[in-house]
Amino acid sequence: MEKTRGSLNIMKLINTLLLFFLILLTTSCTDTALLFINSLAKFGSYTSHLNVNYNKQTQTPLDIYLPDNVSDLNQQTLPTVVFFYGGCWGACSDLDKTDYQFIAQTLTSNNMIAVIVDYRKYPEVLFPDIIKDAALSVEWVSKNISSYQGNPQNIYLMGHSAGAHLASMLTYNKAYLTNKTYKSIKGFIGLAGAYDFLPFDEPYQPALFAPLTKPADSQTINFVEGNEPPALLLYGNTDKRVKRRNIISLTKMIKDKNGKVETHFYDDINHTGILSALSIPFRASKPILNDILKFIKITI
Repeated sequence: MEKTRGSLNIMKLINTLLLFFLILLTTSCTDTALLFINSLAKFGSYTSHLNVNYNKQTQTPLDIYLPDNVSDLNQQTLPTVVFFYGGCWGACSDLDKTDYQFIAQTLTSNNMIAVIVDYRKYPEVLFPDIIKDAALSVEWVSKNISSYQGNPQNIYLMGHSAGAHLASMLTYNKAYLTNKTYKSIKGFIGLAGAYDFLPFDEPYQPALFAPLTKPADSQTINFVEGNEPPALLLYGNTDKRVKRRNIISLTKMIKDKNGKVETHFYDDINHTGILSALSIPFRASKPILNDILKFIKITI
């Protein structure tokens, strides 16, 4: 386990911002844009505990980020947000937790503990092992976050794209978490998540989900009972990767079951943009972060 400390250097930040905007003007590569967005987070002010193994058998790690003033905050109300990144469960991206440091910087700057999770990916493993990793990471947080001044009874699950699918399955399929850990989940935050995507329209998906008893078991909407923690569903209207129906279907299902859900659609935001809106250059001009902060404040 590696412990590091972030620091804020204004001149470096300005120079990096200028370089970042130059890159955006000269490239359309999403991964390149995320790389430079993420580089800005290194100038944040936080303490990190890196590469903590939550699954010792497979040596699968997570990173923990703490606000610098964590010792001055009320541990009873300090939320811990467990974040799962996307990338088609591994089928369309080789990014890992180190590429999402900007999410941690945003959360810690708003007095939250952030946990960024790595998990085994397709095609190395199939969905049952992927969701097992996700579940084990949350179990680990529930058992150990108090050692990092977090409240084990105040945990939020958050994810983007396929990561939102993982977080939503942990929220709505109660078979994945122990009862004690499940009770510690105070809310689910999904950014452009996949919740209702049958029939499969990507060639890798039948193989990815094949070990499940039936394809319907891969769909979050089929596990909603109405008594789950509140959900915040966010979606950009120019998203061309995840269909809008995913958010509409899950929202409707939760409401039909008398559950708690808040849904926001944003104009001029695409699949990656809803995530980059949480980075230093964009979060002040987009409502996405404010919607997340209001949701967490309401539900704690």
